[in-house]
Amino acid sequence: MTGWDLVHQGTWFFHQITRPTHLRARDLFREARKADPQLAEAHAWLGRVSAGIAAYGWSEDEAADLREGIDAALKAVQLDEKNPYSHYALAITSVFASEFDQAIRAAEKAVELSPGFALGHLVLGMARLYSGDAVRAVGCLERGLQLNPHDPQNFVWYNVLATALLLQHEFDTALKRATNALKVRPNWRPAITTALCCYQAMGQKDGARQCVERLSRCEPSADALGPLWRTNARWREEMTSLLWQAGWRSA
Repeated sequence: MTGWDLVHQGTWFFHQITRPTHLRARDLFREARKADPQLAEAHAWLGRVSAGIAAYGWSEDEAADLREGIDAALKAVQLDEKNPYSHYALAITSVFASEFDQAIRAAEKAVELSPGFALGHLVLGMARLYSGDAVRAVGCLERGLQLNPHDPQNFVWYNVLATALLLQHEFDTALKRATNALKVRPNWRPAITTALCCYQAMGQKDGARQCVERLSRCEPSADALGPLWRTNARWREEMTSLLWQAGWRSA
């Protein structure tokens, strides 16, 4: 198969959003890069899947996976600097490597190249939030979701937006966005956790209790918010306090 064939096959696996399919997608993107070293899309998708493997907690060596992803994304930018996906790949891998300045620059470049590129706006919002700027993150995230309301990974983006709103104490709107995430993936633990915090902050005990019950039946999962909590201790403590107040001890 050609490099393009391998990339197209890999993207199908990527969008299934499970550990086995993400790992299979990575293998295919690696093969595509070998088949056609000058194919920017092969490098960009390798960067993107590397970020996904780290974000969802599916990595056995996160530092190595993110290094591979950043190197691949940088190569994609070198090969096709006018492709917004190349800059998006660099932005998303840089976010999970906690290299927020680089992530913001890459995301801004993606949006500059293609103002209607939803993922560019979304990753710019994520990078701003994780760097500590919840206020400026909201508009970017809302714009990205407006541009692409049916992406299969929108459950992540809705939860990132809900978290940004929650941290600004806009609890009612945050709960609506967490609910949007649960419409895409009903049993996704991170969005239930966000909803629980919203209910608790608003003093809605019944809603909080129902979320605690749902969480007790959910499988553990990474929430893609790791870089946010690692670099913003005050926000992490605020969320943890709400969860404890609601009686949830296993977050």
